[in-house]
Amino acid sequence: MKTGVSHTDGIVTITDVNTTIGYCLYDLSGEIEYLFVSPAFRRRGYATKILNIVETHLGTVLRFRPPISPLGRHVVDSYDRGRQAMPEGDGEHATPLS
Repeated sequence: MKTGVSHTDGIVTITDVNTTIGYCLYDLSGEIEYLFVSPAFRRRGYATKILNIVETHLGTVLRFRPPISPLGRHVVDSYDRGRQAMPEGDGEHATPLS
């Protein structure tokens, strides 16, 4: 399946030919306001891909705005574990969620 990424400041969207797979709203300070992946596409790495795009674009560690749903908590915990797994002194150039 071919997917496309649309990115403007504050919004990243991943789509395929038929539907929106997922999207993220964020502010320029690195706070994630909303992250959504369609139920049919979950657990395939789309949330990670979206967060990597935002993190690379902003060049900062992301923060997540509450409230965080139970499913969202899984994504946040995965992101945090990826950040902790980065080698010391390599935080500027490493991508923790590859």
